[in-house]
Amino acid sequence: MEEKSKINGNSSKLSIPVREALDQAFAELDKFSSEFEDPFSIEMGYTFLNQMLIGTETPRLTIISTPASVGTGYLETSIIADLALNNKQSLGCFSLETSNSYFVSKLISVVADVDLALMRSGRLPSDQWPTISSAVRDIADTKIFIDDTRPFSVKTFRLEALALMKETTIDLFVIDNLQYISCKKYHKNQARKYQKICQSLKDISDELNVSILLMSQFSDEYDPDDVDVTKECGLLAFLQDFGKIPDAELCLIPGKHDREARLFSLHIYRNREGVTGTIDLKQNLSGGGFEQYWE
Repeated sequence: MEEKSKINGNSSKLSIPVREALDQAFAELDKFSSEFEDPFSIEMGYTFLNQMLIGTETPRLTIISTPASVGTGYLETSIIADLALNNKQSLGCFSLETSNSYFVSKLISVVADVDLALMRSGRLPSDQWPTISSAVRDIADTKIFIDDTRPFSVKTFRLEALALMKETTIDLFVIDNLQYISCKKYHKNQARKYQKICQSLKDISDELNVSILLMSQFSDEYDPDDVDVTKECGLLAFLQDFGKIPDAELCLIPGKHDREARLFSLHIYRNREGVTGTIDLKQNLSGGGFEQYWE
């Protein structure tokens, strides 16, 4: 992205570097092996998605909606890992669902492709710890800043974003997720509330000259086998909640997947153009992370 504008404001005390979060996550676990020195990298390659999230064009608000049964955590973490490790981007991550330590634990499980529950319970096989050690070293070298402030509002985000951008360059802010953002004004219509929040975030994106990725969830109230997403995407109820956001790009996973392979389709939807592209993804059975799927 183009050079970011310089922002004046107070120093942030809530956003912490990923190194500090790593210390929190493993304060009670055994030391990692220091003998494993092979280089480690994840294989994802969301090339088109990365260009959409962080490009040279005007900053934008991107919304990725996932079915509630899938959740946002692993897809969000996979995107963050790919951008930070493979593309060396600086990211400000607002974790509204989980603590800093749990957020970084999930990041480690995705990068190392190991089971999160086994890792956090200490029951992970010993032969997998060297892989985790390598993943931790790679993550520690990234420019990821994590904030688990709650309650969280658009005003809170703006203040924290301003403070963080005073300290360092940020290529992308990631917020998980829309349903946890509080709104000062009460709205009887939930769709109107979401529209207001999203429009405010887009305004902040323009103001600070930085892109924002907002994760969101939708209920599985439709049968994906009965919906031709490429033709009827705009008719899905949850997309209509965002219909009045100008120039926002809406991404979604409609929920089509095979139980064994966990295959998904990430459809790129634009308010004014409909579906403009599709990225096929596969969710790993071991670590839960997503990667691009090639048939």
